[in-house]
Amino acid sequence: MIKIPLVEFYITNVCNLTCRGCNRFNNYNFKGHQYWDDHAREIKAWSTRLDIQRITIIGGEPTLNPDLEKWVSNLRRLWPTSLIMVQTNGTYQRPEHLTFWRKYRVGFGLSLHDPETADELKKQWEGRAGPFEAFVFHESAVIKEHDYFRLHHSEPKRAFACCDMKYDHTIFNGKLWKCPSMALIPEFAKQFDLRLDNEQKKLLESYQPLTPECSDQELEDFIAQRDAVIPQCQFCPQDLSWFSALGPEQNNLLQPDMGAAVRPDDLKLINGIWSIKR
Repeated sequence: MIKIPLVEFYITNVCNLTCRGCNRFNNYNFKGHQYWDDHAREIKAWSTRLDIQRITIIGGEPTLNPDLEKWVSNLRRLWPTSLIMVQTNGTYQRPEHLTFWRKYRVGFGLSLHDPETADELKKQWEGRAGPFEAFVFHESAVIKEHDYFRLHHSEPKRAFACCDMKYDHTIFNGKLWKCPSMALIPEFAKQFDLRLDNEQKKLLESYQPLTPECSDQELEDFIAQRDAVIPQCQFCPQDLSWFSALGPEQNNLLQPDMGAAVRPDDLKLINGIWSIKR
């Protein structure tokens, strides 16, 4: 068993919000759920190889996936000691969701996308969810151009330095990916007109996620490369303009220092305005 701090299980492209700059592209009419039975064999195999400290069930909006309880109950069965959280925007709550902690020791993390509605959502979920995490967004990997989409041509080291998903290793389609963008760009390309140049096509095709059948050495190398830049980092932005997801159009966060990583813990919200902790 190899220890890994965090793995996201991405279970749906569907979301009821259209947050500008969504880093998983759910602000477009992205379709498709991940159903547990389709990936149960691979995930069971991963449970014999990965000792995950924190599991996050994420989307899209995971509460819209009709298989959510299957995901919750089975991930708890396979990883009995891990912290498991469902990351929700808090706007679609059903009675069965409120039983998850008692039945499975699986809680909800509440993503606060809009300072104006944050206090009301906190009241609704008080005692039922935690932690409450306030999010800011920036331009995502995909850029909309009139009737098609494209990717960035960034300097990979600079894009990695300011990436807020660099440690979000992701299991999607039963495979382990370095980051959510690499997992979802091929899926996005199946549903939308994503136009890539020849170099980008080669880079996208050259990245191979790990399958549960990978060798021990391949898995150890993957974990060891947690802080490594990959050529595909060029697909993501290198100059971030931060803004609250559903808030004002104007940028309200100073440009991060590109020489160092900016983590969510580095941000604080004061009177509705985002700042970097100093």
